[in-house]
Order: sequence, then structure tokens, then C-alpha cells
Amino acid sequence: MSKNLILIKDDCYFISERIKTIDKEYIVFFNTDTKRYEVHLEGEDRNTYCFTSPYEELDERTLFWAIKTRRENSDKIIAEIEKNNQEIYEKNIKDQVNQLKEVLCS
Repeated sequence: MSKNLILIKDDCYFISERIKTIDKEYIVFFNTDTKRYEVHLEGEDRNTYCFTSPYEELDERTLFWAIKTRRENSDKIIAEIEKNNQEIYEKNIKDQVNQLKEVLCS
């Protein structure tokens, strides 16, 4: 385990305990280099990193993030990303068409 990781055993919202209801092998660390909380799997014989919490505080949002980003939800997450990318693509095309109309009609 890296020297820049501090194991979080106790916290004011009991996130380090509650996260085990999502996956019993989850453990929480604070990364002193990035100043972020990370969730790993217990064990030393493999790469244990799962995710970095996108929030500065260790609170209930981290639990929701852990649920949302679980491996079992990967198909749903990929579908969301693809849908969002398609919407952005379509909006960009409409914007470009509108800009061309403005230039050509001016």
C-alpha cells in the first residue's frame, strides 16, 4: 500500500462502516497527495483501487457514488454516457447549422 494513503477507520458519518453494506471488502483511505478520499478493496495481493470520491468531504454522497459506479451498473453508465454524447453531438450540429445560416444570410 502506498505511503500517501491513510486508512479511515472512524469518521463522523460512519461512512467507512456503512460502505461495507455495499461491498464487504470496501475500505476507505485518505490520499495525502491528492487530498481526496479513495475506496479500495481489502487485500494486498492485487491492485486494490476502486475509485476516488469526487467530493472533498467523506459523506453520504460517497455511498451513493459507490452504488452508482459498481461494476454491476457499468452497462447503465455506458448507456448514459453514450446518450449524453449523442445529445451533445446533435446540439453541436444544430449550432453549426445556425451559425452557417447567419453567415450566409447576412
